[in-house]
Order: sequence, then C-alpha cells, then structure tokens
Amino acid sequence: MGAAAATGADTASAADPHARTHASPPALAEIYARYAAFVWRVVRRRGVPDAAAEDLMHEVFMVVHRRLPEYDARASMATWLFHLTRGVVSNWQRARAREQLRIVEATSVGEAPLDPERAAARGQAQRFVHGFLRGLDADKRDVFELVELEGESVADVARSLGINLNTAYSRLRLARQAFAQAVARWHGDGGQP
Repeated sequence: MGAAAATGADTASAADPHARTHASPPALAEIYARYAAFVWRVVRRRGVPDAAAEDLMHEVFMVVHRRLPEYDARASMATWLFHLTRGVVSNWQRARAREQLRIVEATSVGEAPLDPERAAARGQAQRFVHGFLRGLDADKRDVFELVELEGESVADVARSLGINLNTAYSRLRLARQAFAQAVARWHGDGGQP
C-alpha cells in the first residue's frame, strides 16, 4: 500500500455518492478503490508505523467486508470508514501496549525507541501534527480530524458521532484554538512547520 496510497488522487472528502443515495452499499472492491488512501491516512495519523500500517489496512477492509451489510448511509462512507479504522487501530494499539508490557516485564529492560529523527521539514511537521492529535482529547480529535484533515462537513460529523451540531462546532473551535496555540509554541521553540 505505502506511499502510492498515501499520495493517490483519492478524493474521499469529496461528495460521497453512496451517502444517503443507495438502498444497498457499494461493493467492497469499489469501496477499496475509492477509500484506500483515506484509510491509509487515518491509520498513519493515528501513529501506526509503516511496518504495521499495511496489515492494519487489510484488517480494516476485512472488518468493512464483515460489516458492510450494517452500513445504512446515515453517515458518509468516509465517516463510517473513519470509525471502523479508529476501532481497528485502537485495538491494535492496546494489543501492542500489552505485548510491550509483557516484553518489558520478561526482560526487565525497556526497548529503545524505534523512531529515528528525520531531518526533513516534512517529517518534522508530520511528527508535530501526530503529537498534537495524540495530545488532543478524543472528542475534539475526532471532530478536528474529520473536518480539518478529511474535509467532512460538521453536520455529517455531528450526525455520525451522535452529537448535537452545536457541540460539534464547539469541539472544532476548541481544537482549532489548541492547534493554533501549539503551532505558536512550536515556532517559539524554533520548530518549522
């Protein structure tokens, strides 16, 4: 999957032809072709390393295959996929944390970090955004990520998350403020976006 999907011309944030227009969901192959790059971006923004990202993508689409009959088009396909992806990644992260804890307990020695420093400004900016998203509480992060990074409408996000529209706008406003403050702090510390 890799860079090809991450840079593909996928437009998952564009108008979703399957949202509220079809009685039955599209075929899995069609969903994969249209949304693979979107799922890749969500997986990577959740902090999954390249080595595991492709496996998690396959896991997401296995879940999609299993749960496709449940898709009722109340939310856009991209929003539905976001929730499924978030769940798969969360399960993987919990399992990874348990495994790392078992390793630490068995060896009594912590692991060295696997993430080497990148010199490129793009790598720095990506780490900054990932760090910001990790530090943001889940409610605000979900709204911020879907609206700002994936281009979903606030109304669709509110509907899919089951929250009031005003609550969605409030969470988005607070997340945007936190992002602006984080960027200002980063610039003050000599970072480069």
